[in-house]
Amino acid sequence: MALESCTSCNNEKVKNDTIERDSIAEQYKMLPSEQQEVIDVVYRWNAAHDSIHIDSLENYYNDPVLFFKRRVARTEVINAKKYKIKQSETYRERIIGQIGIYASDTGNYKCEFLKLVTINNKPNVYHSYLIFEKQLDNTWRIIVESDKEADMRPQLVSMFEKFEESESTSSGDFNGDGEKEELIIIKPEKDTAGNYASKQTKISFTNFDLPEITIPNCVGVNVLNENDIDGDGSDDFSVVIKKPNGEVGNVILYSFKRGQWKELATFVAPSDEVFNSRQNLIEFAGSGNIKIRTIEKTPDNRDSLVLKTISTW
Repeated sequence: MALESCTSCNNEKVKNDTIERDSIAEQYKMLPSEQQEVIDVVYRWNAAHDSIHIDSLENYYNDPVLFFKRRVARTEVINAKKYKIKQSETYRERIIGQIGIYASDTGNYKCEFLKLVTINNKPNVYHSYLIFEKQLDNTWRIIVESDKEADMRPQLVSMFEKFEESESTSSGDFNGDGEKEELIIIKPEKDTAGNYASKQTKISFTNFDLPEITIPNCVGVNVLNENDIDGDGSDDFSVVIKKPNGEVGNVILYSFKRGQWKELATFVAPSDEVFNSRQNLIEFAGSGNIKIRTIEKTPDNRDSLVLKTISTW
């Protein structure tokens, strides 16, 4: 009797699994062909996570890639995955259920899925996501890999003792919805002659509801989460700009308001303030007001440090 009951349960499970696969297949067929192409890449990427095919992962990543909050070289990603597999007696990754795919206004795609990772027969499920960008050769490459569990871990923010182009991102709740998102810096690349391909830097976000920011005459930034500097319930962030001629010191303070990014303040910061005590540049000064420390020219063309109070309303 017990055997019959067990057989019945197994049959029911097989039936449910078949129904689920059929449902996923039908939803896949309804997607635009480009989205089907990206989802196919996700499955091939997942299948490559074994000791035999691991080297082929190089074909799926941009170089560099934002890998669990760190912007690293593609080879470092592959080596990290190789090490994890090599140190495990058994290792398997499997995507569970449907892959959600979301388009951005810049043409990138974010794919979200549950990933079952079993190491030495110990299973763990992660809410994983990948962000893909289309390359000049029409292939899709991963520019961001992470999971929501990793995103929830606290990240230390250090003071900048000298100007450094940010190679990692800043995380924060930039739209005030209670969820943290990652800020991604996309600076122009140099050609073989050492010249910049363009003279603008872009800032994107893992939350596609936040529009991309384009900063002209800029080839790199130093970014800092300023927390909720204006008291509107969402995190704000500032960037120190590096111009194509190497000049640094211009600061922009961004805040997300009414569905778009607003520049709360743009100013020139004293070099010692930028490099040694960045967080003193911008201070909270009561609801809707901020204080900034900026350099302005005197009538006789000398630089003068000025403390200003600015209304953000």
